Amino acid sequence: MAQGMQFMALGLLVLEITGSSYQLGLVIFAYGIPNLFFSMVGGVIADRADRLGLLISTSLAVSVLILALAILEIADVLEMWHVYAIAVLLGTVQALNMPARMALVADLVERTEMMNAVALHTMVNQGGQIIGPALAGGIIELAGIGPTLLINAGLYLLGIGFLPLIKGLPPMGEVQNSALLRDLQAGLQCIRSTPVLYTVIGLALAFTFFGMSYRQVLPAFTKEVLDVGAGGTGLLWLGAGLGSLLGSFALAALGDFKRKSWLLVGSLLFLCAFLISFAWSPWYWVSWILFFFVGVTSTGLFWPLANTLVQLNVPSELRGRVLSILQIAPAIHFLSALPLAVAGDVVSWPIAITGAGVMTLVVALWLGVWRPVLRRFEG
Repeated sequence: MAQGMQFMALGLLVLEITGSSYQLGLVIFAYGIPNLFFSMVGGVIADRADRLGLLISTSLAVSVLILALAILEIADVLEMWHVYAIAVLLGTVQALNMPARMALVADLVERTEMMNAVALHTMVNQGGQIIGPALAGGIIELAGIGPTLLINAGLYLLGIGFLPLIKGLPPMGEVQNSALLRDLQAGLQCIRSTPVLYTVIGLALAFTFFGMSYRQVLPAFTKEVLDVGAGGTGLLWLGAGLGSLLGSFALAALGDFKRKSWLLVGSLLFLCAFLISFAWSPWYWVSWILFFFVGVTSTGLFWPLANTLVQLNVPSELRGRVLSILQIAPAIHFLSALPLAVAGDVVSWPIAITGAGVMTLVVALWLGVWRPVLRRFEG
């Protein structure tokens, strides 16, 4: 829920202060730069350190940063440089958090249960994504952004209380006293020598840089194209979250099925169609339905399938590092928010989002259909 609220509240905060889509894109860019760099460092740390302890400490840091933003807003002393500074710190801390979080899922289950585990993990996450943005939109309409950020920080803090309940983790393997760069090279070598890994990660990079670039600038799109505020934007996220939950539930029901790669590519092709249609819809409830299917195909199907295929094809001792390289994908969509915001201001939001969808489609056809790696893969 806290993750679902975070960028909804942050985006509307920037728009309230500046009224500029460009400034919103710039704040997300400021978050994305350290998130991109430190996600790889986070993977090395996740393979060396106690993953559960790393999750607890980084989650606490995020809660403190959001709380600081809330206090500054409520005290009416918040300036844009505060927002930029906290965005950079959040990008750093959350980059260290994500590789450990995903690697922990694989630590808790057997290999044959990996598809179910990743899908159920996504379902739980999307449950929060359903409630979080809708809750944020409602609280902002009723009480303002400051109280919303307070609740956001409290939810991060509440989540920490559940982490010590995790028991029975396998012991960490013996850690080699090697240089950070050498550890990163080992992860890259694993990807380079495994065609399925570099193909899936390539699709994931295109998916997030182009196909998911709209996520952090959605408040600007809804304000200009659909003429709705925080409440309407929150309802759109509710639709996407419900769609994602449905897609993840379907994956969990399928279990350890064959031809996961075919469904991966198919979900990406359908995502492009729904996203381009969403970009041109002037009717709110038609947009809501299309956004629901964007949720089904993106975070409901494509992302858990990509995670599963990577986790199934990487050795345990390299899992954190390889997952950290996969996590570059969600990190770069924070960077792509800036050029999309600029394009939205210069040409129009429908054309900008259509361009992003077309680029995603081109890469999907190239890596997923034209190249034979995923067509021939049966795992």
